[in-house]
Amino acid sequence: MGEPIHATVGCTFATDEAAIAALRALGDAGLVTQWRVGATDDGRAEKIARTVGGTADLDPADPLSGVSGVASGAGASSGVNSGATIGGILGAVAGVACGYTPVASILPVDPSARSFAAALLFFAIGASVGGVLGGALGKQPSTHAGFRLIDAMEDGSVAAVGSINVSDADDVRRLLESNAASDIVMIAKEGG
Repeated sequence: MGEPIHATVGCTFATDEAAIAALRALGDAGLVTQWRVGATDDGRAEKIARTVGGTADLDPADPLSGVSGVASGAGASSGVNSGATIGGILGAVAGVACGYTPVASILPVDPSARSFAAALLFFAIGASVGGVLGGALGKQPSTHAGFRLIDAMEDGSVAAVGSINVSDADDVRRLLESNAASDIVMIAKEGG
């Protein structure tokens, strides 16, 4: 059998004690080996991370940054940009082609400018549709996937993110829920 498929789990805790208890329970059970901890108070995150053997390197503004399966920073907008570019180019080509057909006669321009007007119109439509589809079909932005973690940290909670085997996901969720975790997010990694 191949290597296990990994996922990332993220969650928040209202109190430091709950965070420490849950992270230790998962570590003792062998379900998560390394935790990344974050909070708006760096000292608080450092104390919890040190207690559970993790690191305090989660960015409160983007706790899932760098996680496989989601896009961070400029990568988050690349799907929209690529889709708009491809859609615009295809639209312009289709517009030029349609500019020489009776379809272009519906455009209220001089007949000699119909091809150009159709290319502009189809370019705008293609770029708009391509951008929407590129955003919808591209990778989810990490800030969107982790918005509950971000909101909870802004409200004073502490967040933790760790790597797990997908086969352990139900056990991890149960252990987290029984240890006062909230805002639980799981993201499967691409390619195992």
